[in-house]
Amino acid sequence: MYIRLQSEGTIGRLTLANRVVMPAMGVNLASPDGGVTEDIIAFYEARARGGAGLIISEITRIEGGAGISEPCQLAAYRPSDIGELQRLVDAVHKYETGIFIQLQHPGREASPAIAGERPVAPSPVANPLSGGGVPRELSLEECGALAQKFALSAQIAMAAGADGVELHGAHGYLINEFLSPAMNFRTDRYGGSFENRMRFLTEILAGIRKSCGPRFPVSVRINAEEALPGGIDLPEACRIAAVLEKAGADAINVSCYSQGCIEPGTYEEGWKKNMPSAVKKAVSIPVIAVCNIKSPAAAEALLEEGACDFVGVGRGHLADPEWCAKAFSGREDEIRTCIGCLGCFGEIVRAKRVRCAVNPVTGREREYASPARDGKERVVAIVGGGPAGIEAALVLKERGFSPVVFDRGERLGGTLNTADKGYGKEKITRYTDSLIRQAEKAGIETRLGTDASPETIRELDPCGVFVACGAEPLVPPIPGINEDLVCTAEDVLLGSEKLQGRVVVVGSGMTGLETAEMLAMDGCSVTMVEMLDELGAGVYPTVVQDVMGRIAQHDAVILTGHRLERVTPAGVELTRLSDGEKVAVNADRVVLAMGVVPRKAAADGFKAAFPNVRVIGDAYRGARILEATRDAHGKAFTFEP
Repeated sequence: MYIRLQSEGTIGRLTLANRVVMPAMGVNLASPDGGVTEDIIAFYEARARGGAGLIISEITRIEGGAGISEPCQLAAYRPSDIGELQRLVDAVHKYETGIFIQLQHPGREASPAIAGERPVAPSPVANPLSGGGVPRELSLEECGALAQKFALSAQIAMAAGADGVELHGAHGYLINEFLSPAMNFRTDRYGGSFENRMRFLTEILAGIRKSCGPRFPVSVRINAEEALPGGIDLPEACRIAAVLEKAGADAINVSCYSQGCIEPGTYEEGWKKNMPSAVKKAVSIPVIAVCNIKSPAAAEALLEEGACDFVGVGRGHLADPEWCAKAFSGREDEIRTCIGCLGCFGEIVRAKRVRCAVNPVTGREREYASPARDGKERVVAIVGGGPAGIEAALVLKERGFSPVVFDRGERLGGTLNTADKGYGKEKITRYTDSLIRQAEKAGIETRLGTDASPETIRELDPCGVFVACGAEPLVPPIPGINEDLVCTAEDVLLGSEKLQGRVVVVGSGMTGLETAEMLAMDGCSVTMVEMLDELGAGVYPTVVQDVMGRIAQHDAVILTGHRLERVTPAGVELTRLSDGEKVAVNADRVVLAMGVVPRKAAADGFKAAFPNVRVIGDAYRGARILEATRDAHGKAFTFEP
C-alpha cells in the first residue's frame, strides 16, 4: 500500500526511508534563549518514532535581537548551540528519520516586543498584509554579514549532526524580502535586477558550500506565488529555482505567500499542486510539495502524478505523530485527521506553545508519556460520546479501566455530527470517523441511542463517572424570543428547519459564520448581527476571511457592534452600541448562534448521585474542540478512583 510514498528517496547524498517530509512548523517549545528542552525533544522524537522520512525543524534563529521570530524558538548561531542541537538530532536519529535544521531570519516580520529592537529588512517598507511598523533598512555591509551568519549557522547544524539545513526563503521573511520585487526596492548590488535580488541567497549558498563542503544537503523553501502587487509569480519562482540549483541547492521546498500558505479546512487537498509541478519541470533536483495534504491517498496521488518528489505533511503530523506508521501498516482509518481549524497557528501567534484541537498530547508529549496503568478493569461510565467523551474513554482504556460510553445519538461524535454539516467540512466527518474507529479498535463499549441517567449508570457500579453531555444553545431571555420565526443554528445545520427569504443570524462565532454561509449559499438574504466590533472573535483570522469571502459573494449585510434587544413579528430590534440608537431589521426568520451554555442541571444530577464525578468538555465549559479534548485528556490522565 502506498508504494511510492514508502519508497526511498534522496536529497543530495542523503537517502531517506520514505517520501514523507514533516515541514517546518513553529512550536514554541525551546527555551527563551533558543536552547533545546526536553519538551521539544519529545515533540520531534514522537514524529520520528511515527515514521516520517524527514523532519525539518521549526524556524531556527541565526542571530539574537532582530533575528528572533518567536519567544521560544531554536537557535543555531553560538558555539553552545552545537551541543544543544545535538541532543535533538540524536533523539530523531534513534529512528530511520533524517532531520534538517531550518535557518530563518524574520526580517520585517520580527516583533519589536519579542526581539527587543526594531526589525530590519532590505528596504524600509512595512508589510501591508500584517500592518507592522516600518523596518530599518540594512546597510550594504550588514547584508553581507547576515549572509555569513546563515553560513555559520549551517556549520553549527552540521557540527551538531544534522543531516542538512533548509533556508527559509518564503513567507515574507528576510531571504524572501530580498528575492521579491514587491519587498525589495534597493538600488545597490542587492536590489533592482533579478540577479541582484538573488544575490543575498546565492551568497548564503556559496558560504554554506565553503564552510560545510559539497556533501552537506541544503534545501531552500521558496514562494511559488505571492499575494502582493508585483510579487513573485509562478514563472519567476521557476526561474529562481533554476538559479538555486546552479548555486548548489539540493532540493526546493515549494510554498506560497497568501492565505493559501496556511489553508483553512475548506481547502481541498492538493489544491495548489500546479505550483510544485511547475517548479519540478524547471529543475532536476528534488522538489518538496506542501499542498494541504491530510490523507495518505492524496499524498500518493501527488507522487503518482509527478507533481513532486517528496510530500510535505505538516499539520497532519501535529494531529497524529503516527501518520506514517498508520498509513504504511494499513491503519489509515485510525489517523486523527487535521480539521484545518488553524487553532495551532492561533496558539503560536499568541506566543503560546503549540496545541492541536484533535490531539491534546501535541506539545505535551513528555508530560503525557507514561500514564498510570492502574485501571484493573474497573468500570468508568462516560455520559456523552462527543470528542471529549471519546478522548476520555481512550485514555482510560489505555490506563486499564473499562470505560462504557453512553450517547443519546445513533452515532458517536456528539456535536461533531453538527459541525460537519457546513460548507467544506468533510475533514470533520473524517476526524469523527477516525475517533469511532479508534474506540472500536480499543474495544470500548458504547451504548448508543441511550439517554443515560443516574439509575442506568448505577447498575454498572462504576468507580467513576465522566460527564460529557455537552452544552445547549444559548437562548437569551429577551422579549419575543419564543416567536415562531426564531430557531437555532443547530436547527439550520441539521436540516430540521428549512429557511427562505430574509434571515437574521445573531452571533458570529464559528457556528454563526457557517450558518450564515449555508443560508447565503442557499439563496437567503442574510443579515449578520454581532455585538462585538469584529466578526469571528476567537476564530483564527484566516478562517474568518475564508468564510466571509464566500458570504460576501451573496451581498450579506453585516451589523457589528449591535446588540439584540427583542424579536418582533416583523424581525428584530437592535441597539447600536456606538450611540445607543435603536435599529429595526425586517426578517422572515431569526437564527440564534449566540454560543452555548453547559448542561449544568444534567451534570449536577450525576454529581449528586455519585461520589467520583468528572465534568468534561462543553459540559464543563462551552468552548472549541481544542479545549474539549485537552480538558478530557487531562482529567482522564489524572483520574483516581
